[in-house]
Amino acid sequence: MKLRIDPEKISYRIDLDELELLLKQGTLQEITPLPEASLTYKIICLPAGSSPDFQARDGEYILSLSKDVMEDHKAALPSLKGIINEFDDSVIVALEINLKKKIKHSLE
Repeated sequence: MKLRIDPEKISYRIDLDELELLLKQGTLQEITPLPEASLTYKIICLPAGSSPDFQARDGEYILSLSKDVMEDHKAALPSLKGIINEFDDSVIVALEINLKKKIKHSLE
């Protein structure tokens, strides 16, 4: 999983295997050590029908999405759009699925 922070958008980028793991286990987390702290970014799979949520505090970035939204997106792959939400009318957060690795392996 990778986290990309741009002025306009925060993107969580995962591959198809990580999406499967997220749907099965309910969470994905990465911790990036920094000189005097760490950066934690996490995706949480919520029960179907739950509202999306995003929290950023004390070096943690947590995106929570409902399982049905992620499963619907998986069924629509390949899609370059991702799952995009806007929080508090100011923060755009996207979950994007990187299919390059999957396509590369299918061509080998």
